[in-house]
Amino acid sequence: MYFIEWECWEYAIASAERRKEDDELEKKSSIGKKEYRIDPEKYQQELAQDHTQYQFSATPYSEGPFYAFNERYLEIRGGFLEERRGLITLISLLYIFFTFATFSIIAMSIMDLIQDINLLTDGGFFFTTICFIGMSIGLVYYFFKKIWKFTRLELFTLRHIRVRFNRITRQVYIQRPGYCGGLLVLEWQQMQWPAAYGKQDTSTIGLRNIITWSPEHTGLPYFYFQAIGKRSEKLGDLPNEAEFIRRYMEYGPDSVAEPKVSSLFPWPLPCFYPMFEATGKNWAKWMTILAFPAVAAIGVGYWLSQLLCWQPRWPQDIEDAGLADKPRPKTTTLDDYSPEIQERLLANADRWEIKLADKPKVRKKRVVKDKPDNID
Repeated sequence: MYFIEWECWEYAIASAERRKEDDELEKKSSIGKKEYRIDPEKYQQELAQDHTQYQFSATPYSEGPFYAFNERYLEIRGGFLEERRGLITLISLLYIFFTFATFSIIAMSIMDLIQDINLLTDGGFFFTTICFIGMSIGLVYYFFKKIWKFTRLELFTLRHIRVRFNRITRQVYIQRPGYCGGLLVLEWQQMQWPAAYGKQDTSTIGLRNIITWSPEHTGLPYFYFQAIGKRSEKLGDLPNEAEFIRRYMEYGPDSVAEPKVSSLFPWPLPCFYPMFEATGKNWAKWMTILAFPAVAAIGVGYWLSQLLCWQPRWPQDIEDAGLADKPRPKTTTLDDYSPEIQERLLANADRWEIKLADKPKVRKKRVVKDKPDNID
């Protein structure tokens, strides 16, 4: 499910009308709340921090899932809500099935009419056929007007968001659906790991690693962040994964244990794995009599979603990146977007600005001069 990726991109390219609505909702939700501002010195330190030289862990390890691991690049699955994928698929397919059922009734009515033209004089037949025609048109219109934007978050889209780390070009390539912003080419040196620094932070259990790029580094008028890998099961999972990727990028594939590479083919069994990523060895506790039907239904929906999606190849320049005599892929800039998208991105650029705290005013000490002697 690409809901978070879609929402973030829609936020970045919001129209003036949507921005006005968002701002009004934000004002209502922030009433009575204290505005959070970050310390300027701390923010500058975070921007200047070089994660390529920071050792996250002494035990680098990651369970991926990885789709490639070789001398040039490492490829891992991306996406925030992978464990929720399947529910929208089931609802959408049920709607599509019902729509096709109405069309099949219309088709049978037409066949009956061809065989017996006298049915035109049958009021009940004529009224029923007109009703089903109207219902079918309404269902199709409503689907593309209201439902399609949610259906494509799981169906008829990319099978996976893939994130490729190329250690030769020192770039990160992110393959996203077009409605989530499309393909990105970013610099490894500029990337940050906000969730991997805290080795003892219990709040990170159940989360995925997040990689981020700030506008100050990329020059793009929006902040970008992407979840990768599986959800963590215990303390240390996120730092271990960050260190695994860091060592691969800095020292090569021989510096880490070779991971298991997963297939991009939509096999049925792996479609149930995401729902148990954060349960660890206690996954059996979740398989109760009440939970099993829900897990089975979403798992089947996940599998159907994979079957009805596709996984495109990388562009040729990215496939060849790092090979001898091959050019380095161009980093994504604002000019890579259409004029309309550029205008919208620039119009919303201020929404990504970090609110810095005002420096405390230093009160000047009051100097009390010696009182002069009274002169008669």
